Amino acid sequence: MSYSARGYHSVSDRERVFNAGDQLPTQMELMKQHELSSNTVRQAVLALVGEGLLYRRAGKGTFVAKRHIGRDLLTFSGFSEEAVARGFRPGTRHVTVDWRSADAAVAAALNVPTDESVLTIERVQTIDDEVVAVETVSFVAAIGRQMEKRDLADASFTEILERQLGVALARARQEIRAGTARTRLAKALDVSSGTAVLQIDRTAFDSNDRVIYFSSSSYRADRYIYTGWIERKSALVTQPRQLIGRSR
Repeated sequence: MSYSARGYHSVSDRERVFNAGDQLPTQMELMKQHELSSNTVRQAVLALVGEGLLYRRAGKGTFVAKRHIGRDLLTFSGFSEEAVARGFRPGTRHVTVDWRSADAAVAAALNVPTDESVLTIERVQTIDDEVVAVETVSFVAAIGRQMEKRDLADASFTEILERQLGVALARARQEIRAGTARTRLAKALDVSSGTAVLQIDRTAFDSNDRVIYFSSSSYRADRYIYTGWIERKSALVTQPRQLIGRSR
């Protein structure tokens, strides 16, 4: 068996595609179909389970898991461009655009007075037609007045800012924390109330260190995974030795 964007499939002459949620044949059936030993089949299935590509239900069998939507923890990219880069089809189910008074969190992020009017856009975002996130983006007034003139239905905000408005996005401060979906959010994400979500807040700056927008997004924790390489600085390794030496 091998894994493709659509699912797991046999590479024998009689190819069969397994989509997310499909049940795999039993171990005995796999042995017969592929002329493999029980040990080889068992190890292959266990490996795929370990990678999160398959999952087991006690007393029911082994099933194909949904692919996680991976995002790079250390790369500043928009929802749409990241999805496309990883082979998914991004979309928008619902958009609300209006001017609102900045609350404390938005005001602090955008560096504006509390209650100042800022353009706020709410979007329910999809991947391959499945709802995966609810995003609220607030823009400083100067950018907001230009953004509201654009077609924002299925547009990439990053593309509009950079290609249409000439904003040179350069960096962002991002916070990721655990959250739970309350009634309104749960309904929008099509999950049960109390379901775990990834709460991601981002403040974006241009190349001149001017704040451009603040976004607060809730992602389905069962569909998203963030990855990134980290390095250990040599100073962190030598510091404990220095402290030990001083304590003697």
